[in-house]
Formats: sequence, structure tokens, C-alpha cells
Amino acid sequence: MERAARIAIAREVIGMIERDEMQYANEPAWEVDIGRFTDKARFLKEKEEFFLNRPQLVAYSADIPENGDYYATSIAGKPILLTRGKDGKARAFLNACRHRGVQLAEGCGHASTFTCPYHAWTFNSHGDLIGVPSKDSFDGLLEDRGLIALPIHEEIGVIVVHPQPDGHLDFDAFMGPMKQHLAGYHMENLRLISGHSQTARINWKHAVDGGVEGYHVPFLHPQTVGPMTLKFFRHIDFGLHHSLVNVSPEMLAMRDMPEEEWPEYCGFSVSNAIFPNTIVSVGEGMAIFQRSDPSDDPGRCDYNIRFYGWGRNPDAEQKARDEAMAAMVLTVAMEEDMKVQSNSQIMMENGAVPSIIFGRREQNVLRMHKNYDRLIGHDAEAALAVERLDEAAE
Repeated sequence: MERAARIAIAREVIGMIERDEMQYANEPAWEVDIGRFTDKARFLKEKEEFFLNRPQLVAYSADIPENGDYYATSIAGKPILLTRGKDGKARAFLNACRHRGVQLAEGCGHASTFTCPYHAWTFNSHGDLIGVPSKDSFDGLLEDRGLIALPIHEEIGVIVVHPQPDGHLDFDAFMGPMKQHLAGYHMENLRLISGHSQTARINWKHAVDGGVEGYHVPFLHPQTVGPMTLKFFRHIDFGLHHSLVNVSPEMLAMRDMPEEEWPEYCGFSVSNAIFPNTIVSVGEGMAIFQRSDPSDDPGRCDYNIRFYGWGRNPDAEQKARDEAMAAMVLTVAMEEDMKVQSNSQIMMENGAVPSIIFGRREQNVLRMHKNYDRLIGHDAEAALAVERLDEAAE
């Protein structure tokens, strides 16, 4: 969002502070089935409907900032290779050699070509097949054997990919008003600090829920990010996408300052859930990118979190601050958030609770889960009734 929009939000939050008023959803609290985190049939339906047949926000431009850079990632287990060609254009391919399907690249880096470790077939960053040992042995079957390209769009510092080669990708339609919300942060100026990936013992939705819900912050993070955040969270509904405004104590001092003297970020950061599972967080200190892709069963996901600083050429002091902040946030994510999310997942799987509740201070989560249910035709009340019958039978 542009500065004028940030000022408008800051005014609203200052009003909440002065009234000591927290934001609550207009809709009632919602009791739902635990199958949304544990049921295999639902999990497979989500994987197909939400991930494999829709565009996905998979990276920042900062993940492939220079010509010749590449980044290997995935969408629900499907390997994706992002490259920036010598023409400066971002491209996306299925990360698989056209000979035997072996993965070509891992991680991120800089390379003008990608050579398969199996039989040394070689492709350039534009996806062209440029080298085949014993080429004459393939009897004319090498035509059109370049990497399989995927629809891709890069704008406002983010990269969206459709995982199907023939998929339809309309960036403006996919982002909706979230595009304007993010554009004013100029995320094209980000640079990668560090990243972490692992198979996590959670359903993919746990990580998304935690990213845009502030109710838990003072209780789960009392010694870490809790003191850095006031309780006056603001929630913004963008349809399939949602935003959480995280308010810094800095805003307390802004109440007595003229608006023209307010800091650039107006005392808050934003954590944005981009459907279905990407968290894009932006603030004065840094930016965060998180994806939690469904793995092989409902209780596991491929978790990826990456940290970014502002400006392409930081001095040593700024670089050290950025690295320290990234390390702290990673510790919070792994040792605090992930720990309780994993516990929640395991408790659900073991039948420790018959249902769960989303309250009116968790309105982003409440609305996201209603979207999930609507898009796969899930009747939460009916599923809850079945779970209660099963519990009674036991």
C-alpha cells in the first residue's frame, strides 16, 4: 500500500488504542470438525483443488535477482525451477530432465546451464536443450525436448506460477486488491538474507493460520515477539486473501506527532495470507516469505521460510542486524510456533479433542477456513455431527 493508505490504517489503530478496543469479527465464533487437519480424503481434494490447479505465489523477485540466477522450489511436491535468463526475464519450468525425468537443480544460485547428473543432458536458463551426449542415438526423437515451461508472471516484486503447463494465469485476477495493498512496499528492492526448509509435522493449514492470527502472540511469545507487538491487531479481508496488521509500540508515540512526521511504515507491519498457503510479511525491519505445501499425508507439510532485507547493497552493520533479526524470527517460528502447531496436530490425530473453535479475534482464520470449505464443497456442520457420533460410539 502507498503511504496514504498506511496513514489511514494507523489512524484507525490509534483510535482503537485510545478506546482500548480490540477488533472482533462480525460473524459468530465457529465450531468445526478436526477432519480439516486429519482427513486423508479431504487432504487429497485440497491438494488437487487448491494447489495443482490454481496459480501460486511461489517466490519474491529477490530469489532470482540477477540474470543467470535460479531457484528450485516446489508446489505440493511438483518440482519447479525458476530462472532469470540473460534477457532479464523470469521463467518457470518443471524441474525435470526431458530424458528420464531426473531433477536438474537444487537450492538457489547462479548458472547459465543445467546438466542432468544421470546422462549429462544440458539445458540453458531459457529452457532450451543444448547438449546431448551421443545425440545421434536418439533417432530423431530430440525435437521439442526443452524443459516444460509453466505460466509465470512477475510484478510488484513477487512471482506467481501456475503448476500446469496449460494453466491460465491472470495476475490481476489472482491478486485482486491485495496487489495494490502490497505494491507500495516496493518489494522489488528486497534481497535474500537466509532461508530454512524442512518437512514439518503439521497439516499445511496450521502454518497459514498462525501467520495471520494475533490472538496467540502475547501468550505464546511473551519473551520474544510479544513485547514488540501491541494487542490492537487489525484484520483486512481481501476475499481469498487476508491481511493482519501487526502494531508496534512505536505507534503509542505517534499519537502526539503530526502525521507528516510519522515514520514511513507508520508503526506497523503486515502479514498477508495469499491463497492458499503463502504468507507474505512486510515491515520496516525485514520481509518474510513462508510456504507450507501439503506433503504425502495430512499431518505433514513441506515448510519453507525465507528472510529478506531492504536494499541490494547493505553495509556490514546493516547486514549484521538483518542476520540477527532473521535468526531470531526463525527461532520463534521453529521453537515456539511450530512446536505448538505440531502438538495440536498430534493431539487431533490421537482423538484428544472432538472439535475445534475459531473465535471472533481469529477472524482471518475463520474466514479462510470458510473459503476452504466452500471451494471443496465441505459441510462443516455435517462433518462435525459425524465426528460426534464416532466419538459417542467409542
